[in-house]
Amino acid sequence: MNASSPAKPASAADPVVEKLMDGHYDRQLAAFEARLEEAAAMLRRAHAAMKAENTLRS
Repeated sequence: MNASSPAKPASAADPVVEKLMDGHYDRQLAAFEARLEEAAAMLRRAHAAMKAENTLRS
């Protein structure tokens, strides 16, 4: 694409644009972040339990 040609405007019928505008990707990101935080919390609990049992391996 050269600098003199204007970018093609996104069509309202484009499914990616529709999902972006209706918040679909924001919801997916929020769900992913929640799952990631749950997994991190589970790992923190497992680490704490192993540390309490003094079975933590390096």
